[in-house]
Order: sequence, then C-alpha cells, then structure tokens
Amino acid sequence: MKRIEPRHLQVQVLVVGGGIAGLSAARTLAEEGSEFLVVEEYPFLGGQYLRNREGYRPRDTRTRRRGFKLLDWALERDEFWTSSLVLGCYTENGERQVAVSRGGEVFLIRPGKMIIATGAREKFLPFPGWTLPGVVSVGAVQALIKTSGTLPGREGIFAGTGPFLLASAHEFKKAGGRVAGIFELNSRGRAMSFMPFLLDGEKLREGMKYLLSLGNRLKFGWRVERVEKKGDGLEVRLVKGRKRHRAVVDFLAIGHGFSPNTELAQLCGCPVEYSAGLGGFVVKTGEDLGCGYGIYACGEVTGIGGARKSLIEGRIAALSALGKKVPSALLKRRERELRFARALNTVFSVPSHLWKEIPDETVICRCEDVTMGDIKKAVKEGFYLLRELKETTRITMGNCQGRTCFPILTEYLRSSGISPQPMSVRPPVKPVEMGIFVSR
Repeated sequence: MKRIEPRHLQVQVLVVGGGIAGLSAARTLAEEGSEFLVVEEYPFLGGQYLRNREGYRPRDTRTRRRGFKLLDWALERDEFWTSSLVLGCYTENGERQVAVSRGGEVFLIRPGKMIIATGAREKFLPFPGWTLPGVVSVGAVQALIKTSGTLPGREGIFAGTGPFLLASAHEFKKAGGRVAGIFELNSRGRAMSFMPFLLDGEKLREGMKYLLSLGNRLKFGWRVERVEKKGDGLEVRLVKGRKRHRAVVDFLAIGHGFSPNTELAQLCGCPVEYSAGLGGFVVKTGEDLGCGYGIYACGEVTGIGGARKSLIEGRIAALSALGKKVPSALLKRRERELRFARALNTVFSVPSHLWKEIPDETVICRCEDVTMGDIKKAVKEGFYLLRELKETTRITMGNCQGRTCFPILTEYLRSSGISPQPMSVRPPVKPVEMGIFVSR
C-alpha cells in the first residue's frame, strides 16, 4: 500500500457549505474583492432550499428569487467545488489545515479565515415501524421532486410538526401526488400562536399558499403511533387522545424539525451550546458571528431559522471575516430573524413527555439496532454521559456517526431531567473510502 500525497493550497477565505448561507457569504466576499473558495459536499449548489432541475425553478417569494440569482452567479464561477467532502481540520506548526476529498484526490487547504455554513439535518420522534421501507423524511420527498421530479408513491401521509410538513406536502400535490392527510403533532391553538411571526408579508403569503393548496387535509393534535406493512403499502396508525385513525397508503413522510450540523465547527474548536429555541446544539458565536480561531459560522448551524436568516448571516459572516464593519441595519434584521427562529422552534417542538413515552421496542439507532428499551435500561443503571451510553449500548457509533440518533437521545435525556452534552467529534467528519488515502 502506498500513501497518497495530498495537494496543498492556500486561500484567503474558505467557505464550507454551498447552501444559501454559503452563497450569500461568497457573493459578499466577491463584492469586497477577496479571494475565496467554497467547498460543497453535494454535486449541486443551493442546498435543500434551492434544489432545482430544468424547467422547475419556483420564484414565488422574494427570498427564493434572491437565492436563485445567487445560484446563477455562482454557477458561472470557478471558486465553487461541488462533490467535495471536508474530512477534518488540523493544526500543524500553528497553521490550520482543512483536508478535503475531491475527485479521488486529497487537498490540504490553508485558509486565512474560515466560514462554516454546514446547514442542518432533519430530526424525528421515533415510533414502532419507522424504519420500514416506505417511511421517509419530508425532506426526502421534497428532494426527490425538486431534483428529479420523482414521487415516492402515488398517495402518502405527512406527519410530524412544523411548517415544513406543509411545504413538502404542497410540492408533492403540485407534482401530481395525492395527499391523504397532514397530521400536525401540536394543537391548533398552539400552531395559531405562531401567526404573529408571519405578519411580515412574505412568510404569510407563503403559508397561505400552502393552506389554500392543501384544503382541509391539515389535522391538528395527531401523532403516529405505529406503522406496519400492509400488502404493497403501509398501514399508518395515528392517535389523538382517545381517538384513533388508520389509513393504508404508499408511503409515510415524517419530520419533527431540524438539528444543526455542528460537527465540523466542533472539530475546528468552535464552542457549541444547547438551545431548545434554536433547534438543539448550535455553534456559539458573537454578534459578528465569530466563534474564535478566525472562524465564523452562519445559517442553520447557528440556529434553525430558514432561508432569510441564512442570507443575512452569510453576509454578516463574510464582512466580519474581512474585518469590515457590519451595518447596524443588517444586525437588526438578523435579530428579527432570530425572534422568528425562536418562535418556530418553540411552537413546533415535540412535547417533552412524548420522548419518554417512546415504546421500548422502538429502534432509535438504526445503524447499531439500539432500542429505546436499551437506552432506558442504561440510564436506569446510572449511565447518563454520552461516552457511557456509547460504551454500554453502541448508540451513535454507526455509519451515520449519530446524525440521526443523537438528537433523539438528546431530547430523551432532557425530558428525563438530564442536561445534554455535545457529541465528541473526530476526523473524518463523515465516512470516506480508504482508497483516497492509500493506493496499491
């Protein structure tokens, strides 16, 4: 076996993440005349919000129009690396090096400053049967439609909590699918308490579009109790107090909010803190979005708040990285978006008691087949720390490195009165083939 030698690069500012926050940061860097490089893991730029295919590019909101304008600008430039995976962040002789895998090669990049815009992932309230084929995330439904125009089935149920249920169901219906029902976990009254945060025009119009499109399919106060195979489809059982509802559909789409992708920031030394109002563990920053070590963070990684927050923070992070003064008006706009974010994550959260009521047989860690019963038993025996739970149950030790099960574990521990701890992170940030390091 022969070790593959990496290629060395230097850049003034390295932006990790080519979603809407990363694009906003890159555009600001370009306007200020800075040298930069954007590294994006996926083959496309724009993230989930701006996924598009030929003939399908909705421009129904001002934010989306701004986003696609940024995307068109980025697609004409050479500073954007797609299909490029960040492996880790290292320090050698006092200099930071970021390892990136691209096209079968490894690059060691020495950035003067670094902007982390790594986005978020979905989180879930598990139930028996949630690992069955045909149970998918609401984000996966939207991604299939936006990327390839493919439907996960002819008829489906959307369940969980949050406005993203409506957005995904709307995309599915518009693409020709039949929505059998949208089951919001929280009550109608709780959901209506979010209305004052929509009264800025753009968000209200977007919400009304979804509601008018979906008619009376939206139901409040329901949760998925269990899913079982039924012929070629799924039998979905839902519960609301003493009420029960069953339906056989092609698929079930679930989603219970989002969790920031903080792993790279942690590996680079950035502090993280738990904030229920911002979606979980977030990168802790100052007003300038700096988190120390010449690193800045923006977008969903600082708190789940949507595309408009990401656009604003991308610009703030770029100006701060260049040592420029951030206009007070921009900071005030960010504060408004943070208020929206806190309301969103508070109103559309999973009630605490439901985490403790997950049945023992429910698989929590799909990689290692760790059940809720395994976790409850370990906690009962006095294993509260994540390191202890990993050693006793193997939770978070599978291929996904805890990206799905860790947020579930965190919420369960919080519901049990145990303060959550951030997950420890080691390189590589995500699984990678050994072939990029050595050759025969």
